[in-house]
Amino acid sequence: MLGVLATVVASAGCAQRDPSPVTQSPPKGAATDAASDSTAPPSSGVQDAGFSSVGALSVKDGIKDAGYDGPYLAALFMQTPIMSDMEWPLPEGSTKRDPAREGVKRIGYMRRGAKAPVVAEAHKKPNCQDGWYELVAGGFVCGKYASLDMNHPRVKLAPHLPTTDGPLPYQYGYNLTHGAPLYRTIPSREERQQYEPWLSAKAKKRSLEEGNPYDVADAGDVRGPAAATSLDPLGAGLEASDAGTPWYLREHDGGKPQITLDELRGEGPIVRRMVRGFYLALDKEMRFENGSRWWKNTEGFVVPYDRVFVNDKITQFHGVWLTGASPGPALQAPPPPQPPSGDAGAPRLEDGGYAEPAVKLPTKLPIGFTLWRARKYTPSKDGTKMTPSGETLPRFTAIGLTGKTMRSGGFAFHESDEGWWMRESEGRVTKPGPLPKELKPGEKWIDVSLETQTLVAFEGDKPVFATLISSGKKDRQNKEKNFETKPGSFRIREKHIAATMDGDVASDGPYSIEDVPWIMYFNGSIALHGAFWHTNFGNTRSHGCINLAPFDARAMFYWTEPQNPEGWHGVWSSGEKPGTLVVVRAAPEH
Repeated sequence: MLGVLATVVASAGCAQRDPSPVTQSPPKGAATDAASDSTAPPSSGVQDAGFSSVGALSVKDGIKDAGYDGPYLAALFMQTPIMSDMEWPLPEGSTKRDPAREGVKRIGYMRRGAKAPVVAEAHKKPNCQDGWYELVAGGFVCGKYASLDMNHPRVKLAPHLPTTDGPLPYQYGYNLTHGAPLYRTIPSREERQQYEPWLSAKAKKRSLEEGNPYDVADAGDVRGPAAATSLDPLGAGLEASDAGTPWYLREHDGGKPQITLDELRGEGPIVRRMVRGFYLALDKEMRFENGSRWWKNTEGFVVPYDRVFVNDKITQFHGVWLTGASPGPALQAPPPPQPPSGDAGAPRLEDGGYAEPAVKLPTKLPIGFTLWRARKYTPSKDGTKMTPSGETLPRFTAIGLTGKTMRSGGFAFHESDEGWWMRESEGRVTKPGPLPKELKPGEKWIDVSLETQTLVAFEGDKPVFATLISSGKKDRQNKEKNFETKPGSFRIREKHIAATMDGDVASDGPYSIEDVPWIMYFNGSIALHGAFWHTNFGNTRSHGCINLAPFDARAMFYWTEPQNPEGWHGVWSSGEKPGTLVVVRAAPEH
């Protein structure tokens, strides 16, 4: 099913929605956290049947295990800034001289409900009347945006914390229909009929036989993306020929409407409308006694339940940790699925791939990764001809290679550690570049090859991890569709457990994916990050970012610098804590 959704979301963009408040005093984003202020439904009428973060790493518990038993500071806003000093930075571009504020920077942020170890005593200053709190991990938080009270209503009613010990921090939902509204809070019946005109039309059509028109609005549980083929999903029979018809009730020849994100902004109770293919990060499902069902997203907004398709199945593909590498237990990928009892073949995964076969796991470079229809080859005695075996290797099989190569029939072949040969055109082979000169001995760095669509992580000259990527799709003939990733050497600037990426693309229309997981920005809006919406790793795909399978993105997030302290949702690099070097190497021109 994931593959069906992936064909609709052709490529995820990398436009960064500002993940934290502006860095001047006061932080506007924190002071106007409308989403977090959404009214909670009455407890007597709501059943929390949504996603559970069972097994998620608790910040407090994690620190206790390390011996910490002191106080904690809880974030009250979706974006609670952590500053380098007890000051607010000067406004960007300001020519004002203020020695106390010069050099002050935002070094990270917490998300509402998160808790971090803190020095309990607040430092009172005129620029923060509630006092500044010093975090044990470093940095300062203004008391206006955080609390020592773990029972504070904004803490208790906060969305669940991200799951940090699994491949994805949140559960995600795919918006099925053009114009689906994202409400600030649960709307009234009248509001729904006003802002969802298809409901009123449907109610009129069926009121005589159904009795209660409002109940009809919540009936009909959409089971999958096939239900999204109609722009009139409830069969209301609305006419689309009227020039005044809203964009979301018109035909768009099966494609995306020509509309911008600004034009999607809502009015009244609506935060925004969505285009089919947008993704929501989900906090929980809400059910009311009258049968009404809703999804609440991680910002605190709500969307009708039947507008969203939830797919919990993601690719199990992951890269390979090499001999001598020490990722730690928390970063180890899960064991591959085993064939069912009595089934000699490897089980097919939801993404069109397969479970890993009984092939010797690579322990060193070079490594090959199979794609589609890969086979084992045997050379003739004179070495002039390669004969394929009848066996097809499962997709994404990692193969240890000896480094020996040969050509036959116009194709390049690589010898495996087991003696058979892999045809290069049936997969990808790691070919990292030289050690960068500017590194310290043993320093971590990442090599990204746009030619082979592979990533290799190093500690100095020692390779420790290898996997497949999907970089920006190239189209030199059409500037509007050319998303080629720019080569060069960069340092990771900032990291986010999850943040929203959205934007307007002239060739594709608007896109929006809430809380894209495991983001590591290194060049403007270009980042390494997890991609759960496709499985086309080993091929170009994105709007410029380096897409990684979820397991791999998480592994790199916790392996790279700067480290993200417990309780923080994002962290920025600094002169004292530089980000890991990322070397992106261009594909050769043909």
